[in-house]
Amino acid sequence: MSIAFESAAVYLLGFVGLAAAGLLPYRSWLLMIDVFKTEVPLARKRSVLVVAALTSAIALWSDIQVVGRVFACLTEAYCGPGVASGWGYLAMLGAVYFAFEAVSYLLCKANGK
Repeated sequence: MSIAFESAAVYLLGFVGLAAAGLLPYRSWLLMIDVFKTEVPLARKRSVLVVAALTSAIALWSDIQVVGRVFACLTEAYCGPGVASGWGYLAMLGAVYFAFEAVSYLLCKANGK
């Protein structure tokens, strides 16, 4: 791959990561509400609820970690080995957000929605 493509991918995921910092808590909340509201057999609802809770917890933990790193980048003198370290952190959060949305979609389909 070319350097331009890799840079564009990091910036694109970085912008998604910027949005994900606020969207992940909201989307996690909506996912949990959607799981509770569906009328499916109790065993399926419980299993989907467990997976949704684990997915939300992992995504929110990643969100807290990355936002903490970005905050440190913005407030401290040293951010990382390069000027793009902050974008790298946000790109990681963007990748987490895409993974969360993919799992969330699969859980909604498994729950009958």
